[in-house]
Amino acid sequence: MARSAQLSWIYFALAVVGTVISWLYFIEYFQTADSFLIGPFLKSATATPASTGVAIDAYFSGIVFTVMALATAKKDQVRWPWAYVAMCFLIGLCLALPLYLGMRERALSRV
Repeated sequence: MARSAQLSWIYFALAVVGTVISWLYFIEYFQTADSFLIGPFLKSATATPASTGVAIDAYFSGIVFTVMALATAKKDQVRWPWAYVAMCFLIGLCLALPLYLGMRERALSRV
């Protein structure tokens, strides 16, 4: 198997593992939460200085990922860049980033 193909599968595996691990905590949160609305969620995510720092880091990284994905998708021949952006903010950066990078590796290996 070529290096690029191996790398794409590593990215895909990381997407699955990262999504499962983070969503185990999200599911636990939503099972005890009074609401599924974003306001109470953000209040919980920023309840302490440590959680605020982690939340800001994640949201800011999502914005940086959005800029990168939209700016490089055409050059890297990655289709549907907006789908990855939507995944980032609806599911998580832990899915969108490695999935985008895996698809990028596949596209670049075809060139």
